[in-house]
Amino acid sequence: MKVVITGACGFVGRKLIQELEERGHELVLIDRQRPEEATMFVPGGRVSSPFQTDWPFYQADIMDTAAMQAIIRDVDAVVHLAAIPSGLPETGQETFYFNASGTYALLDAARLAGVNRFIAASSINAFGTFYWRIRQSPIAYTHFPLTEAFHPEPQDPYSLSKLVNELTCESFHRAYGIRTAALRFGGVWSDEVYDRAMEQGLSQTEEWPMDLFTWVHVRDIAIAIRQALEESDLPGFGAYTINASDTNRPESTMELLHKFRPEYLPLLNANIEGRGALISSERANLAFGYKPKYSLDAAVNR
Repeated sequence: MKVVITGACGFVGRKLIQELEERGHELVLIDRQRPEEATMFVPGGRVSSPFQTDWPFYQADIMDTAAMQAIIRDVDAVVHLAAIPSGLPETGQETFYFNASGTYALLDAARLAGVNRFIAASSINAFGTFYWRIRQSPIAYTHFPLTEAFHPEPQDPYSLSKLVNELTCESFHRAYGIRTAALRFGGVWSDEVYDRAMEQGLSQTEEWPMDLFTWVHVRDIAIAIRQALEESDLPGFGAYTINASDTNRPESTMELLHKFRPEYLPLLNANIEGRGALISSERANLAFGYKPKYSLDAAVNR
């Protein structure tokens, strides 16, 4: 399969390049920065992180429909990772414009080029209950583990843009038959963060976080994208949460609920076994076989 990757210089993009290379796929890479000048977003800001690649590379803007249409002609699929990862209101117009309008422009270029499979990087922020919430009012969760059936309630520009992107993907499938999938990534951990947790162990929980103890290894993200690309029976459209199967804490999940959020207990579909996740990836498992390979079991009691 010949696959275009936007945002190829980024954190997820580099792992995806490795994953698809190993499966024998042919790649075309797009980013606004050159690989040798690349930076990556990490907690706290961006850091210099150049890399090398032998795949065809285009320094281009996804808003340029004519350029995108020329680049992605004669490819089988597009993986859209490019985004501004900030929910700050001060830069909200730029964030929303690039993320939402950019996704529309790229999908339109894919349509014009005859591409029939489009995988978009969404985020658990599409739920509207996680990072960058502006008004810290109580969240009216309706069920746990949390699933894509929850009605989103975004507040910040990043979360809103990701939800809009999901609707855009659905719209293009409805109008043009393009097979689209939006993958809601959980809190993505790098190799370094994961290895450190495995060496040092998991900290005891002192308070309830807004992220529901979410985490997912970046390599599981790359595998999920590859599975969605390769699945012959992928639904015409779907939004799918990509999360680990466990939490990032050492205590059992039921213990955490009893201690910090007993008001959530009536919302459980069933008791959660062990350190099971509070955010479900079951829909992704049913649609394209996603099952996380990485867990933090071995980090407990270090």
